[in-house]
Amino acid sequence: GSGQEQFLILARNARGKACEALVQQVLDSKTVFHFGELLDVPSVAELATTPQSQGHHELLTIFAYGTYCEYQARAAALPPLSAAALGKLRILTIVSLACLSKVV
Repeated sequence: GSGQEQFLILARNARGKACEALVQQVLDSKTVFHFGELLDVPSVAELATTPQSQGHHELLTIFAYGTYCEYQARAAALPPLSAAALGKLRILTIVSLACLSKVV
């Protein structure tokens, strides 16, 4: 959707703390549910190489490919999530599990 495209455009020029803030906005967004493309943006991928930013990259990776349980196991070492982001991660986890079990 256009919300995701807007975040992708913004991510291309965001660095450091600005990129971390953008990741938080994406996780909180009610319209973005796909995160793989954002992980491919060089400035976002760069977060994984900086100790103080690694947590934001890991959060985005969990939203893209992980589950709520994986987040819970690492939550103490990651930046906090808002209630909206936690709810979104739970929904994404349910959808993933439903797809794996072929039951909706």
